[in-house]
Amino acid sequence: MDYWRECIESAFDEAGIVATPEQVCSVVDYVSGGHENYGMAFGHDAIPNPIQSELDTTKAALKAEREKVHCQRCNGRGRIFIQGPSH
Repeated sequence: MDYWRECIESAFDEAGIVATPEQVCSVVDYVSGGHENYGMAFGHDAIPNPIQSELDTTKAALKAEREKVHCQRCNGRGRIFIQGPSH
């Protein structure tokens, strides 16, 4: 609350606005409440964090890679090479 009080008092001083302590307190309450609702009003709370999304995708890919079971015969290449009858 002190942060917002300092901001409001500084803004009032710069603008030459004279207000009683009660008026300053009222404005501080409104500005503080407005700031708390900013994310909701503009969708920031609903938008996923791109860094977290990338991290989750990378973790899922790593988990899938670690859980892969590859065939011993082809050693994970997906093809079996047969040398032919002479070998």
